[in-house]
Amino acid sequence: MASALQCFYFILMLSIPIRECMMISQDVKCIIKKPCFDLSLLPKMVEHVSKDMIVEDGEKILLRHSYFDKIRKKKTLHSCVLLKVIDLFQDVLIRTEAKSSVHQTENINHHHELINIMFQLKNCLSKKKNQCNKLYNNADTQNNTSTAVPTMKDMTPYQLAVIQLQKLKNAHDKVSTVHVQERVMDELKTLHSYMQGKGFRKILTEESHDVS
Repeated sequence: MASALQCFYFILMLSIPIRECMMISQDVKCIIKKPCFDLSLLPKMVEHVSKDMIVEDGEKILLRHSYFDKIRKKKTLHSCVLLKVIDLFQDVLIRTEAKSSVHQTENINHHHELINIMFQLKNCLSKKKNQCNKLYNNADTQNNTSTAVPTMKDMTPYQLAVIQLQKLKNAHDKVSTVHVQERVMDELKTLHSYMQGKGFRKILTEESHDVS
């Protein structure tokens, strides 16, 4: 029971605004910052539901960090790719929720909580719909079978984003299969490390108030 209360306390803390005050001339202005989701909480929840699979590097849905690092440095690319990543993980969590159960000691259904967390993560993305749609359309129509395609280590962030989106779409097309669902649940435990980057907002809202 104590663990359950501790978990809910952490989640509650995410919605508590941070107040920063400063003196401007003779007035005091306070900036209230509401933080987005604390990514350090994600692996603690995931460890209760993730699967362990041994797969070849080429079979993984998410790109190697050495490649994905190029994407995370570009705000729009990172946020647009993350939106599709979360869509896939959320879809699999919803599809497999019927197999979940309430944790005996913590009295929490971690599977259900993770579905809710996916919605929170989407709200923390710096996404721009029009720019994302253009990227998605390019990923859908681009053919990478040409001999002129460079090796992945030589690809630009945009080219890598297209590759990642194509891998996500391929997985989503087969999302009803057990193999893809298990692979997604396995890669779920590394999701928090892919969220970090310019496309993920640490602050959800920021408001300035005068204090008399």
